[in-house]
Amino acid sequence: MAGIYKRGKQWWARAQRNGRDHREPLKTTRRDVAEKRLREWLDRMDAVAWGDKQRITFDEAMRHFITQHLPNLKPASARRYITSARMMIPHLEGKFLDEITRTVLNDYVAYRRREGATAPTIRRDLACLSSMYAEADLKWADIPNPVPGFLKERKRRGKLTEAPPRTRYLSHEEEARLLAEAKGDLEAQIAFAIDTGLRLEEQLSLTWDQINLKRQEITLESKDTKSGQGRVVPLLERAVTILGTLPRHLRHGGTPDWVFCKRDGSRYGKRTRGLSGAAKRALVPDLKWHDLRKTCGCRLLQDRGMPLEEVRDWLGHQTIAQTERAYAFLSVDALHERVGTPGTKTGTGHAD
Repeated sequence: MAGIYKRGKQWWARAQRNGRDHREPLKTTRRDVAEKRLREWLDRMDAVAWGDKQRITFDEAMRHFITQHLPNLKPASARRYITSARMMIPHLEGKFLDEITRTVLNDYVAYRRREGATAPTIRRDLACLSSMYAEADLKWADIPNPVPGFLKERKRRGKLTEAPPRTRYLSHEEEARLLAEAKGDLEAQIAFAIDTGLRLEEQLSLTWDQINLKRQEITLESKDTKSGQGRVVPLLERAVTILGTLPRHLRHGGTPDWVFCKRDGSRYGKRTRGLSGAAKRALVPDLKWHDLRKTCGCRLLQDRGMPLEEVRDWLGHQTIAQTERAYAFLSVDALHERVGTPGTKTGTGHAD
């Protein structure tokens, strides 16, 4: 027994197999289209019943991905995947996963380009799609993933390649001017970012129970970091002094005891606007908050002579190669200094 019926304006399919009632949204308001999709749906169920290979639609795989995988991710990562999914759904819904070929991916990339999306944004969309295929393979097995091969081909042709790391960091003179122009508690937050190398979200979500002033260190658990790997960050003397000047707010009902917070004890959202204003007043061009983290890495390497392995652990990079790539420009700067030509110490690059 099988047939179609309406829920509101949309058609649904209904069928019984082995005494069980199955239902599937057909995502159409047209009866003729609904009847065609009903037949395709029944064919897929019959193929599974007879042991044939199951063909999975993008819609089924994406629903499984969103409901089963995204809840295990950090909220920011889940939101990024949802954004990508919303862009892909109008172009891929209704297709079987084996129908999403390189030609289809090329068409999607061309569409996103016409809409003004940058290469990194498109790569994030494709990363979402690739993760969806991986989850589909875990559930249904033998699901070929076209994304890695597509990206490899595009890279070979010089398209959709990753941007080089941003090389902007503060000189000591720029830092002094910037701190002099920072208003309120922004000065302490900027200095703390330079001394610890914490990412903005890591710093703003920092709570006092993560601070050990006796050992002069910060403990970040895996849930607190972008990479999902916990780490311990030493506190330099200036950072310890800053922490000693910050007010403590009594909390009730389990509210987090934020280290950097507003006067009422509530958490800051972002500090990028304040940084932009201070940089403008200090005549420090092209500065982003992440450049403060870059400044920390440069100081550890140049001023303190730390080896790359220790800088990797301090900043929480996943591999030494990531650290090498992020700070390779410092070797070029050193060569410029030796021959007396302009380098890139306060230059700009692409965001990493």
